[in-house]
Amino acid sequence: MEYNDEVDGGEINRLIEKYAQKHDVPADLLTEIYEAESQVVGMERRSSIHKDVQEAIESHVSED
Repeated sequence: MEYNDEVDGGEINRLIEKYAQKHDVPADLLTEIYEAESQVVGMERRSSIHKDVQEAIESHVSED
């Protein structure tokens, strides 16, 4: 069986919406995290991903 890991943008958006609703998380937050991960896929050192994810999360959390 051949594995194809390419998914079109529409499918990505549907999955993001599905899991955002399921886990009560903003879809735009999941999109930001997905985009950050996409930028470092295949890199040997991916240390920047932690900072990018933290910044995405912090931008969606309001401090009261």
